[in-house]
Amino acid sequence: MRTAEARAAIATWVTREISDGFRRTVEESDTSRTARPRSQERLHPAYNAARAPEVPPTVVRMRQVPAGERTSVIFTWKVESDSQPVFIVKVPTYWPRRIAAPGWALVADCPVVDVLAWDAQRRPIKIKSVSLYSYFDSTIHGWRSWADNVDYDVDWRDPERPALRDPALESAVHAVRR
Repeated sequence: MRTAEARAAIATWVTREISDGFRRTVEESDTSRTARPRSQERLHPAYNAARAPEVPPTVVRMRQVPAGERTSVIFTWKVESDSQPVFIVKVPTYWPRRIAAPGWALVADCPVVDVLAWDAQRRPIKIKSVSLYSYFDSTIHGWRSWADNVDYDVDWRDPERPALRDPALESAVHAVRR
């Protein structure tokens, strides 16, 4: 996989995750079910709690950092900005060769910022990735999304469907991702 293809796959993942998060928020929200549709329609899409806004395609920017420097994702997006989401990924200089080229840009449908450990078959068994959150902020920003950097262990018991596990198990949100 080329770096441009990997970047496009990550952009697709981010856009889908934001859209799905907005949709789930509307489905699970008491506020959105009781909102008056007519009054909500006049609002900017960022402030309409009754309807998940359309998410424009995400722009992914890759920044290479020398080995040993901190790899990470920088991301926060508010619909009120009327701009595309910009997802900044700080990857190690070897990312295009060792991670993207062999096809590890996404593992278990999650972006790979860095591989922290490999198994004997040269599959990633510990990765640095991202957890993306999307919801309606009723206090100030309306619809918004942001990301946290997360390390996952990769469970290869089912090679067709690897699973991600949070090694710290600090949060039930990150316990298992398939």
